[in-house]
Amino acid sequence: MNNKTNIIVTLLFAASCAFVSCDDWTDVESIGIKQPGIEEQNPELYAKYLENLCQYKADAEHKKVYVWFDNSEKKPFSQAQHLVALPDSIDAVALECPDNLADWERNEMSEMQTKKGTKVIYDINFDSIKVAYNRQQEVVQEAEPVAQEFETFLMDSLSTALKLSQKYDYDGICVSYTGKVSTHMTEEEKNEYIQNETFFMGIINDWHLRNSDKIIAFKGKPQNLYAKTYLKEYDIIFALGTEATNRDMLTYEYSLATGQEVPENRVGIIISTPSLDSSDKTTGYLGADLAIDKVAEWAALPQSGKQVAGVGIYNVSNDYFYTDKNYKYTRKVISSLNPPIK
Repeated sequence: MNNKTNIIVTLLFAASCAFVSCDDWTDVESIGIKQPGIEEQNPELYAKYLENLCQYKADAEHKKVYVWFDNSEKKPFSQAQHLVALPDSIDAVALECPDNLADWERNEMSEMQTKKGTKVIYDINFDSIKVAYNRQQEVVQEAEPVAQEFETFLMDSLSTALKLSQKYDYDGICVSYTGKVSTHMTEEEKNEYIQNETFFMGIINDWHLRNSDKIIAFKGKPQNLYAKTYLKEYDIIFALGTEATNRDMLTYEYSLATGQEVPENRVGIIISTPSLDSSDKTTGYLGADLAIDKVAEWAALPQSGKQVAGVGIYNVSNDYFYTDKNYKYTRKVISSLNPPIK
């Protein structure tokens, strides 16, 4: 992004801040006076800003920021529950409840897609499908399903999940896969494991071939995949940093995910915001520090000689609640990864 774009972005940000206050989304009723925003005040400037924003997101060289958004509340009482309140420079937002969208959700989703070039996606979790199958069969949830018996359930689950992409005009999906280390598996268990994974990844790959306009992301442990060649078609691959307790563990998880056959130039890390429960000092923390704060600095630097491709943020709406700036640390991640974005 050039200097001219920086000036436009900065001017727009300054103008916006002049007319938006923390009181805009309180329960107090307004008296009918609505302060005009930058869109109404200077449509030409705003249009140029949106043009530059979309160009920035289309640039394959920039580092990506994906967020996971809890959209379970269908009668929002806070701006933190609105998609349109998310920072404009986010590349993609994954909805945690992708079905049964309210009309206002679909309208906000469309506005983000068409105006700001933000991709809206959702998760398809292989491990959750296996747990659901085992629960139905009344067996141990961690047990590896027998492939021949599991295929019908898996196909039906994926068919239902993938149909949502067309139903709600999603821009793509994120494949969530943790998998297991096969070192201590018996040959029979390993065989079932490989068959189940191959069937799952094959269906996803077939869907993507028929929907090449959709983006496809991965999060989990790519090192546990047998069919790593599928990852060549993925836009970004997020290693799990949610269990890390310090920066060295972030680096360790990242290095595991950038192993053989994994496209290392597309590997990022995913962390979580802190819980809104003030007694929870584990979720979203690296020791005593906020993970979302420290990951901004960590991901901006090469790790094990490799460039981190992006950052994923779980429970992003928890980052909204700061008096000095909403989405304070999410914005820091964006600006740290891509310094021209102010």
